[in-house]
Amino acid sequence: MSRQHSRPRWHYSPRSTWMNDPNGLIHYAGTWHLFYQSNPSDSSWGNMSWGHATSTDLVTWTEHPVALWHTDTEQIYSGSCVFDATNSTGFGTAEWPPLVAIYTAHYLPGSPRGGTEAQCLAYSLDGGSHWTTYAGNPVLDRGSANFRDPKAFRHGDSWVMVAVEAEDQQVVIYRSPDLITWTHASTFGPAHAAAGAWECPDLFEVAVAGTDQTRWVLLVNLNPGAVAGGSGCQYFVGDFDGHAFTPDRIIGTSVDRTLGLDDPLLRSYDWFDFGRDCYAVVSFADAPHGRRVVIGWMNNWDYANQVPLTGGRSIMTIPRELDLVHLEDGYRLRQRPVRELPADALVHHTLRSGDRISIQGVALEYHQGVLSLDRRGVGTDDFHEGFGTRQWAEVPGEPGTVQVTVLVDTCSIEVFAAAGMVTISDLVFF
Repeated sequence: MSRQHSRPRWHYSPRSTWMNDPNGLIHYAGTWHLFYQSNPSDSSWGNMSWGHATSTDLVTWTEHPVALWHTDTEQIYSGSCVFDATNSTGFGTAEWPPLVAIYTAHYLPGSPRGGTEAQCLAYSLDGGSHWTTYAGNPVLDRGSANFRDPKAFRHGDSWVMVAVEAEDQQVVIYRSPDLITWTHASTFGPAHAAAGAWECPDLFEVAVAGTDQTRWVLLVNLNPGAVAGGSGCQYFVGDFDGHAFTPDRIIGTSVDRTLGLDDPLLRSYDWFDFGRDCYAVVSFADAPHGRRVVIGWMNNWDYANQVPLTGGRSIMTIPRELDLVHLEDGYRLRQRPVRELPADALVHHTLRSGDRISIQGVALEYHQGVLSLDRRGVGTDDFHEGFGTRQWAEVPGEPGTVQVTVLVDTCSIEVFAAAGMVTISDLVFF
């Protein structure tokens, strides 16, 4: 039997319960709020509700009571949170506008809507401590079994929502004046990796490094069919006019779930992370000073229910700050650990072609422009036959050397290469 491993130092993990997708990420009144998919009564998936943690520095997190509870007829799936500054919903007042959670209701057989998913609202008038479910729910119902994961944001005078028809591999975009009445604006997809369900979309504007320009980025999480196998996140760079997202490039669509790690078509897409354990990546609303900060679930649905963690089963990635780099062949997302993380949490290496270093048994190797991470045979890896793996990524730039930054925690490793243009994130139970 695999031994159990302790909770991490730098990564958020609940004390004793199951956790998966981050939800409702928002910076409000000087506090970072992390809501997330939670099973309040067990360390395996089920009874989906919204857990809640807060931080003032993105490093130290405080776990709070469950924010949104499941019922006998409804599970509370992923979603987002916004500050309704103008009180467009009417849930608060002009003097005290509400926080509003937009979430997917997954209706169980006991519900008149059993077997379907629709979008619902809840609101808080005390900064996120207590929530009231909107009596008029659901606010958006397509009669679909797989319509979920709304991410809402303000654009001009309107609210915009991106959600997914998961099994159709489509992002659906809606507009609203008040978060209550929604009108369909456009549909994007299928495109690029489309072998598995599309989940947890995010659409945001982000700065282009070294310029005064911005571009729009659409994150689309995918399970299965990601570049390292199982769960993962891809992204598209393009334009958004308030109604439709137009990508800069579409290379083709892959729907083959049997494609391996080395498939050239799969490799040609833009991947957020080349490791096995970075999924459901979403960004914080209202991050100060124009920052774009994201967190992902550090796990993979291939083995999520089996990972040998003591207490809460799952961790989040460290928060990462994003911008774009303009290369000859287009734009590339750049990810860096947030500046609040202590410097001594990070170790920096310069790797020359042919170099191979061991980090607590994990092999990190660089050869002719390819960076690989190999966790096979390291620590506890016998809980699932697909856990012991090697991942790799092509690194942009000259192939002679690469700079890497490594964060190792009690049960994970995150590698940031080429100033963060390549990341590889893996659970490792040392």
